[in-house]
Amino acid sequence: MQTGKLILGLFLVQFLVQFFVFPHVFAWLPGGSVGLAAAADAPACAHKAALGVSRTLVIDTAKGPRYGRAQFDTALPLAPGEVVLTFDDGPLPHVTNKILKTLARHCAKATFFAVGKMAKDAPEVMRRMARAGHSIGTHSHTHPRDLRHHYVPYSRYQIERGFIEVAASAGQPIAAFFRFPGLHDSPGLNDYLAKRGIANFSVDIIPGDSDGYGAATLIRRTMRQLRRRGKGIILLHDIQPATAAALPGLLRALKRGGYKLVHITASQPYKPVPIAEWQAKYDKLSHRNPKTIIGGRSWRQLYAETDRLRRRRIRQGR
Repeated sequence: MQTGKLILGLFLVQFLVQFFVFPHVFAWLPGGSVGLAAAADAPACAHKAALGVSRTLVIDTAKGPRYGRAQFDTALPLAPGEVVLTFDDGPLPHVTNKILKTLARHCAKATFFAVGKMAKDAPEVMRRMARAGHSIGTHSHTHPRDLRHHYVPYSRYQIERGFIEVAASAGQPIAAFFRFPGLHDSPGLNDYLAKRGIANFSVDIIPGDSDGYGAATLIRRTMRQLRRRGKGIILLHDIQPATAAALPGLLRALKRGGYKLVHITASQPYKPVPIAEWQAKYDKLSHRNPKTIIGGRSWRQLYAETDRLRRRRIRQGR
């Protein structure tokens, strides 16, 4: 009897040591590895007022879908009260790092549409972004004013080179997500992205952080548009100090307003293609060539026209 109790006691001690000290031993148990992974992937957020992530939405990029009512007729499949945070034009270390720190404190995830040249100059920031689990897409290589009015080989080169540089700086494959500089798309380039299996993102909420507004104004403008639209993709820029200053207050305002943050991820990463031929054409036909501007109009005229169209779409709720 005593021997039986001793054996049982030794078995119990061994079980407890293995379970608490070497939990990986139990990875073979049904559901064991899943449970451990879930605990590791979803730690409790230390910040009590944290917005957090409500859910993750996986985007099937195979057919090059288009989302965002500022440009397209298709909206991201969000429920009422759901928002997606996106940042363009970076990384700019002293601003992007502040934004990453704020997002980490609030256990929030965002999507960064990085510019290839900016990413190449700040690889440490891109790697920090990737380690934090944010989605990384691209915003062209050098952010030309308007890809619609350049030679097609140059526009395609800008798209592909941007992806290649951003992925290299991040040190890992990135999402097949793209956003046009200035939201200036064209049917031909949209079709090209679709054939390449790259999701094409526009926006729904435009706070205007590139227009010189202060932090308090940016928060008010964002919340006002959200109350009107109810949900959507928020456009911010991680090169604007006012954006970094506004982000903590904006996340708190979203939390108070009952909004839920959705993290978008890609079903597949970007797959690079050879661009040597486009590089040669780019070198031969400089993008500064005045013939690349359609109809002889100036950039100011082109921007005024596209801005009027964009604002009209927003007013019409498209």
